[in-house]
Amino acid sequence: MKSEKTRRRLAAEIQRLLAEILEFEVKDPALRAAAPTVMEVILTPDAQRATVYVYVEGEPETRQAALMALDHDKGYLRTQLAHRLHVRRVPELSFQLDDTLDRALRLEELFDEDSE
Repeated sequence: MKSEKTRRRLAAEIQRLLAEILEFEVKDPALRAAAPTVMEVILTPDAQRATVYVYVEGEPETRQAALMALDHDKGYLRTQLAHRLHVRRVPELSFQLDDTLDRALRLEELFDEDSE
């Protein structure tokens, strides 16, 4: 088992590297068009699996297409992480859509409506 501090550091490094790979290196047209933002990475206690929360702006269809493309390309992304991370085993990746920003914007709209 890895310590909490080590897991947090590894999660932050995975988040930074994935953001870099998605922005500059990925060639999948669905991901290029969607431009997903890596919001958070959560590792299991044994650091064998990582849940990657991504935000994709746009319509629900665009978001689902981006999520499917991420799932399709997770082998490539994991390989790229393996080249950059100095760990014995790179965690398996699973992607989830993060709707926190959408909920925050919706709440802001509701507050603005109430103040009028």
